[in-house]
Amino acid sequence: MAIYYLDVDDEITSAAARIRDSADSRLALVLSGGSRVATSRINFRLLALEAKHRHKRLAIIAADPSVQSVARTAELAVYTTVAEYERAEAAIARGLHGRSPNDVSDALDELALTVAPAEGANRPGGTGMTRIAGSSPANGGPKRRVRISRALVVGVTMLVVAVVGAAAFFFYPSANVVLTLREDSVGPMTVSVKVDPSVVAANDQTGTVPGLSKAFAVDASGTFDATGQNVVDTAATGTVTFVSLNTYLAVPVLAGTRVSTAGGIAFTTASTVTVPKATVSGTTITRGTAEAPIVAVNKGLSGNVAANAIVNVPTDLASALVASHPVGNANATTGGTHTVTPQIQQSDIDKAEASLLADLDSSFQADVRSAAAATSGPTLFTGSAHLGAAVCSPDPQGLLNQAVASFQLDCQGTGTATTADLTTATTLAERRVRAAVRTGYSIVGNSVTSSLGTAAAGGTTVVVPVTVQAVEVPIVDVAQLRAAVKGKSLDDARSILSSYGQAEISVSPDWATTMPSFDFRIDIQVVVPSQGPSPGASSSGGASATKVPAVVPPGTGEAASSPPVSSMEPSEPASESYFPTSGVTETPSVEGSPSPSPFPSIEPSPSPSPSIAPSEAPSANPTSS
Repeated sequence: MAIYYLDVDDEITSAAARIRDSADSRLALVLSGGSRVATSRINFRLLALEAKHRHKRLAIIAADPSVQSVARTAELAVYTTVAEYERAEAAIARGLHGRSPNDVSDALDELALTVAPAEGANRPGGTGMTRIAGSSPANGGPKRRVRISRALVVGVTMLVVAVVGAAAFFFYPSANVVLTLREDSVGPMTVSVKVDPSVVAANDQTGTVPGLSKAFAVDASGTFDATGQNVVDTAATGTVTFVSLNTYLAVPVLAGTRVSTAGGIAFTTASTVTVPKATVSGTTITRGTAEAPIVAVNKGLSGNVAANAIVNVPTDLASALVASHPVGNANATTGGTHTVTPQIQQSDIDKAEASLLADLDSSFQADVRSAAAATSGPTLFTGSAHLGAAVCSPDPQGLLNQAVASFQLDCQGTGTATTADLTTATTLAERRVRAAVRTGYSIVGNSVTSSLGTAAAGGTTVVVPVTVQAVEVPIVDVAQLRAAVKGKSLDDARSILSSYGQAEISVSPDWATTMPSFDFRIDIQVVVPSQGPSPGASSSGGASATKVPAVVPPGTGEAASSPPVSSMEPSEPASESYFPTSGVTETPSVEGSPSPSPFPSIEPSPSPSPSIAPSEAPSANPTSS
């Protein structure tokens, strides 16, 4: 007997570890007020199931009435104080002392009623003579004694016992039971499994499984024409001569004075000059003249004009100069040029980048489709494909305004797509359906089926709907079934067995109306419809206990890993099993597979209980996302 005190902050996993690690078969957990373990009846059910799996008797010691009430819902023994628990355990120990029922002795006692012991045999002070029943002479004649040796008496007695025992064995009622277990559907349920490359392990509570981000490197290059132009114009220059017939005043011509040809090609003076007044000598007038440099107003070839082409001056200047031809250019103006060269403009760069990015995306999508079409390896989700930013060489902005006719541009990019092994998604969904199995039931090993829906990508994560369903059957123990029906009427036996399925009972002799009182006279064969008869489930008594069907109890991994029932060793000792009725208990394990614990997938977390507990998920058609 062991007593463990739990702290207020101890999790359910700590309490389960105390049960699992304890070497005692009788133990009690002392809970204080506000204990986290006492916040949910699911915790008590899981602790009770853990204790049953470990073949231990568990009690709860708590002074809080509300904690006691919750613990009783899990059918646990509840005590107010440690002293009360110790007194109860001592009383149980005294009540069980010396009790060792023996079915064989009971059978011999019952058979002894049908055999009359010989009179006078072994009577104290006897003569060693034995009187055979019925040896008295008829009609009250004198008794005749026959002397029989002791060896003959012993031999005859043994023969009688053997004959009577054989007759009892062959003629005492026997029963053959074929129990076809009831199959119930679990699901179908749809689980939305998220494939996330950022996680490294599956998480049953969030429904997330790890994925991988597969990279695809692509590149593209091309030569593109420059459509821009670099235009260089220079202004023509020259010299004009201003002529004045004004005899009174010298005429100043300011810099910037505009002169032009008859066709309107304009020039401006580059400096200020003064035209001297005309002089008169007799009848001869000598004109005043002054030369001034000029520059064409408009740059380009138009400023190159012929000699004497410049003839116009502003009106006020013409009035001051008085001359009819106030200006002229003795020589042609020269130096006006117009040069055009190709140049890269921004639109050329934008067009080149757009073309190369389209080529990169086309190559990336082709690579993704090719990888997705592969028949082996992880599944690639095309909807998650994404091409990252491209890097181009040379730097496109460095090309701007370069005076070239064409340019070369090379771009590289890397895209990614999410891949995953979808067996991890189906395995997670199958664990969900196993967790939905009702208490006292197990999944038929080959009944779990799953199908994948259409995946939906959201960035790098992908949601895959997995529809899963299974078949569950009651967990039964043939030895305890036999013990539950022996000595019962046939109707009562059928009623007990109907809790697990359809029972066909045949008795011999056929006039018997009750089941035999001895285990070895009852043969039970358990049949799982989807698997057929379980060869290990047929037994006619003995010490071995056979668990059927060959199914996977809740929380035990893949169905294929469960060994067949027939693999149980004949020497396996009888153990507890759970029955929904008749007061029998559960041991959902088979030979070759360790007794499962209800805690293997529970990690310490702020939540006091797992998201799905077997005892709170009995729905036949749940849907999880």
